[in-house]
Amino acid sequence: MIEKNFNPDVLDVKFSDMLSKLNDIKISNSHSPLNIAFLRNITIEPLIPFFEYQCLTKGIKANTYICDFDNIMQDILDENSKLYEHEPKIIFIFIKLEEIASKFYLQFSELSSTQINKHINDIVNIYKSMFDAIRERSNALIVFNNFEINPFPSEGILDSQKINGLANTIRRLNQELLSLKDTYNGILLLDLDLIVSKIGFINFQNNMQWHMSKMPFSNLAMRHISSEATKYITALKGDTKKCIILDCDNTLWGGVVGEDGVKGIALDQNHPGSYFIKFQKDLLNLKSQGILLAICSKNNEADVISVFRDNENMVLKENDFSCMKINWSLKPNNIKEIAKDLNIGLQHIIFVDDSDFEIEMVNELLPEVTAILVPKNLSELNNIFDNKGYFDKIQDSELDSNRTEMYLAERKRKKELSSKSNLEDYYNSLGIEARVGIMDLSDLPRVAQLTQKTNQFNLTTIRYAEQDIEALSKSKDSDILTLKANDKFGAYGLIGVAVLRYSENTLIIDSFLLSCRAIGRGLEVVLLEECINQAHNKKMKLVSGLFSKTQKNSQVEYFFDNHGFDTETKEASKTTYLCKINNLNVTSPEHIKVL
Repeated sequence: MIEKNFNPDVLDVKFSDMLSKLNDIKISNSHSPLNIAFLRNITIEPLIPFFEYQCLTKGIKANTYICDFDNIMQDILDENSKLYEHEPKIIFIFIKLEEIASKFYLQFSELSSTQINKHINDIVNIYKSMFDAIRERSNALIVFNNFEINPFPSEGILDSQKINGLANTIRRLNQELLSLKDTYNGILLLDLDLIVSKIGFINFQNNMQWHMSKMPFSNLAMRHISSEATKYITALKGDTKKCIILDCDNTLWGGVVGEDGVKGIALDQNHPGSYFIKFQKDLLNLKSQGILLAICSKNNEADVISVFRDNENMVLKENDFSCMKINWSLKPNNIKEIAKDLNIGLQHIIFVDDSDFEIEMVNELLPEVTAILVPKNLSELNNIFDNKGYFDKIQDSELDSNRTEMYLAERKRKKELSSKSNLEDYYNSLGIEARVGIMDLSDLPRVAQLTQKTNQFNLTTIRYAEQDIEALSKSKDSDILTLKANDKFGAYGLIGVAVLRYSENTLIIDSFLLSCRAIGRGLEVVLLEECINQAHNKKMKLVSGLFSKTQKNSQVEYFFDNHGFDTETKEASKTTYLCKINNLNVTSPEHIKVL
């Protein structure tokens, strides 16, 4: 594991300490290697240590490749280049505008409107050529930068008054580049102009380094760029946060409800109540993006519930929370119960509390949880999640906005379970319906998201980006099956994925996974049965499977064994299976209606 004195914040760590750690730190098996490539027309070598250090703080060992200076197209077009030999999962492209359109950037006032439009088209076409060439040879996620706005145009304040001034023209160019995301799968934008807005243009650039070595970024800018770039990696690997657990008194509102009363707490448009109103609105925005909210409060439950029901200034309502633990038990125990109820790992949880004591206890007993102390200066409350990348994702999913409602439906299922004398009666009472079929392209984002985020019921934990899934779905040598389900309490959505590959007379189950909220109802058997049906349809004689052990998927270690698969090889963390298709008899449970 990372040493305790390992500073996780690349914005604060001393450069000498960072280099020392990069040279000396022992990487445990929990640090997974990831091949990453950098293409550039500028000098970025000093940025790489910042980036690699930031990756290490996320448990990732970055194996980096950097193309030769201004050698982007040569690397992209040569299918035998070191770029493709490196087999990157992510390709970062760093381009400086004046290096590809010098006159456009440095002599802008001399250009006519026609010439400006031609320059924009030429620049966009350069990017299209790069993306087309890469996509012919690689399914890597591509992350490219936009261009920062120069706040010192030669025309001064007059420039801002012109639609076709330099500042507005660069904004238009950035929008044109952003629109390319809709043309290509697996293309994302790294917003350098946003970083400039954070730290200021003067702090972003280094003119001396630029003229001496073609290195445009200041030391501070490199720290911010590396921090921003690392967010794409954690999002790709599904390592972002899924749930925020909140204290109540002096966290969701000011004061103590048990002492101040429902109407006496600080929660209004006046200082300091306005800070808590804004914080609740921030939380509601995160909830709409699929982040689960929960409460862990040492309090009388009736007092807390009365705030939700009787204080008209409450932005958040009871139904905005997927789980509530309001009692006098130890908070680490309650947090573990919430994680169990929601079926998510502790590493995906943020805990927010105003008590130093509670935060320290959670840090000590549940180090996987990210514990955040409510700042003493309440003006900082609305920024506690900023710039951390806690909730970043690389694509939207239709299920995200409905996630809380799905967990509330799950709460009803658990209540139903408590009313039944045995599991058979419970399952029969649910009225589960399941549908398995070849993936529809409209489901592509959700399928990619499941491969990236599913850990517990995931036999191989192979992570796929959207462009990987699209390529597999179009190949004659592979299929992607999706599982959707619903019951009397509501829809589960798309909750299962199987990636199938065909090699001669063998069906290879490349990936097999089920969303954690659907575990334990037999739906995985429905998906497996359809995999076997596909093998029959394709006239396969053999079926091959793999279980790759991680710290989180031990519960499915014997999934193939339990369904009649023969072990071919067995190692400490990997078991392969191979058996004749006719020897398998997989049948969906009777309580599930397969449509």
